[in-house]
Amino acid sequence: MSQESFVIDLQALAKDGGRVHRTVPVESLGRLVESLLEPVGTVTFEFQGERDDEGKLYVDLQIQGDLVLQCQRCLEAMVWPCNVQNRLLLLRSGEELPENELENDAVDALEVEPLTDLLALVEDEVLLALPLVPRHENCEPPVKAGVDDEISPFAVLRQLRGKV
Repeated sequence: MSQESFVIDLQALAKDGGRVHRTVPVESLGRLVESLLEPVGTVTFEFQGERDDEGKLYVDLQIQGDLVLQCQRCLEAMVWPCNVQNRLLLLRSGEELPENELENDAVDALEVEPLTDLLALVEDEVLLALPLVPRHENCEPPVKAGVDDEISPFAVLRQLRGKV
């Protein structure tokens, strides 16, 4: 499937109540790959459009996939289950967010152009959802192999000072 097939008119999708459901390889999300330990597996996403009674256009976004991150405690691979759900209020370019939506935490506003790259939007949402410091619930930090009692650098200095 080509990248071009993921560029659509989100406002038209919302007006029609349309739905887009796709699965893409993780490696096709270039910016996300840079944050992963291993670019393996797939990411599944779904956009469901909706127009409310007031004529506002919304898209409900769901993203799922297992991503391989590096645990920052033990430095081993860690599978992180990505599950993003977001409701987006679609705004035309230059349109301001309605006052009654400013305090609504359940909805994020998204200014859209006539054509929107769905992969870039999916990638943005996943990057925002990544844990700042990924780590297993239970793991130990790595230990240095073959070093039982590390000699303090100050102890070495003390020995040198005694010889003078």
